[in-house]
Amino acid sequence: MRFTIGHFISFVILAPMMLNAQIGWTRHTIADNFDGACSVHAQDIDGDGFVDVLAAAIDDNRIALWTNSGSYPVSWIYQTIDSSFIGACFVFAEDVDGDDDVDVLGSAWYNHELAWWENDGGSPISWTKHTIETGFYNAHEVTATDMDGDSDIDVLGAAALIDEIAWFENDGLNPIGWTKHTIDADFDGARSVKAVDIDRDGLKDVVGAALLANAVTWWRNNGDSTWTEYPVDTLFGMAHMVYSFDLDADGDSDIVAAAYTSNAIAWWRNDGGMPVQWTKQTIDGSFLGALGVYVKDINNDGHLDILGAADVLDDVAWWSNDGNTPIYWNKQIIDGSCDGAWPVFAEDIDTDGDMDVLAVAHNVDDIHWYESDLVGIKEVGRHHLPSSVLGPTIIRGPLHLYNNEKSEIYDIAGRRVFPQLTAPGVYFIVIDGKTAGKVIRIK
Repeated sequence: MRFTIGHFISFVILAPMMLNAQIGWTRHTIADNFDGACSVHAQDIDGDGFVDVLAAAIDDNRIALWTNSGSYPVSWIYQTIDSSFIGACFVFAEDVDGDDDVDVLGSAWYNHELAWWENDGGSPISWTKHTIETGFYNAHEVTATDMDGDSDIDVLGAAALIDEIAWFENDGLNPIGWTKHTIDADFDGARSVKAVDIDRDGLKDVVGAALLANAVTWWRNNGDSTWTEYPVDTLFGMAHMVYSFDLDADGDSDIVAAAYTSNAIAWWRNDGGMPVQWTKQTIDGSFLGALGVYVKDINNDGHLDILGAADVLDDVAWWSNDGNTPIYWNKQIIDGSCDGAWPVFAEDIDTDGDMDVLAVAHNVDDIHWYESDLVGIKEVGRHHLPSSVLGPTIIRGPLHLYNNEKSEIYDIAGRRVFPQLTAPGVYFIVIDGKTAGKVIRIK
């Protein structure tokens, strides 16, 4: 079908839409020989606007980065950050030194160490390692946030062998000095730690999971460098990972966790009060070998959903939050053959407006990302633009845009593509960040 070309052409205004059907997932392998892969994190590390991937390999003693080329299909450029971080166990990213680029943090299980790597810029990025703490035996998890309200980034860690949850104060100097503050030295088999304001008093509290204590716990920040411990659940068998988000959108932070021998993903609703009262809801009690959990709005409905990874089942799954009270959780399998599924994460890898998922198949040393087909296109109205802005309606060969900085191309599934990658098909134009566009058929 050809359109009549005049001075003005009628354009269909296009908007991303949520598909009501179950989300489809396409598995892509980022790495297939990352020996002992056990942690994955996604964030724009090099500042180019595309989401990159970080991972830790416990058997290969390695922290690594895959930079996203920004093309479609997505391609990756590999870089080793550190190949001698003995027992690399967990990886995280934050601007530690406040210089407006993203640095990398890691924990080393066998080297009993927490460290950060300073992003020195360049292409490829140059990295400088700085040790935060040694003697942090079986360092399992590390995260970073401003704990004391002084506008610099502090670090938290969980050490399994010494049963410790601690935070490390950033003195703001160059080079940064770190002061250790122990929150709990008797949290048996400490595995996971996060910082969040549980009681809404403006101070960062801490939540944690302990494998041997079968415990999910929070510690109240008393504001005077002391902490008060409040157990949330002491029967959550081999609790392995914890996060805290406002799952029911009531203004306070709830807790979600994964437990290996309880084979469970569960959340605890924060009911307020002092001490805070909790109501537990098991999301899935037959998720065999649950190790990983994460929180993200997967289906773009405004409600936070749950992701999980099960080591025994080899499952990567998500549970959609229907937003009701009580929340009804609808389980959908993303991958039923992720061998030794351990960590799970979510971010928009291909820049198409929906959340993709990352997971590690620990038993076979693979790192995968799962492309969501959620975002589609629907018509919501009409708009008129000069035809000279976009050129002909039907063209042969490459598509050339009038202003590449202000114009973007999306395929029929709502995925962003680039002019040099447009195969024959139907495409949509987004101009200057607005969802106004014209259907283009390329022959």
